[in-house]
Amino acid sequence: MTTTAGRRRPFIIATCTALVLAALGDAGPEIIESRSVLTGYDGPGPLIYLGFAAVVALVRWRYIPLAAVVMSLFFLFGGLADADFRTRLGTPAETTEFLAAWLQMLGFAAAILFGIAAVRRRTPVAIRQ
Repeated sequence: MTTTAGRRRPFIIATCTALVLAALGDAGPEIIESRSVLTGYDGPGPLIYLGFAAVVALVRWRYIPLAAVVMSLFFLFGGLADADFRTRLGTPAETTEFLAAWLQMLGFAAAILFGIAAVRRRTPVAIRQ
């Protein structure tokens, strides 16, 4: 029989992976343009996403994935509230920025869904005879 933590583990891994993809989407265009990780850094966003991914992966508390959900909701709302970012999502003038923006938003959306799935309480299914 599988433990509850064992059933939640794939969702925790998926949440962390989604946050890593969001970090790549956020920092990717700047790093590609500057051809350097150090000079391409434009803000703390990607480090925040990776920090939350590390906390979710390492802390063994049932509700810790909700921290990633809340953080993802804030950044998703903030991105959609910014007119420049909405333009990047809607007009693929610069292919790298367009794809990176969508990768970031989809990463946040996936982190929200997988984070909620990781904490959702599942009741055992009754065996029908």
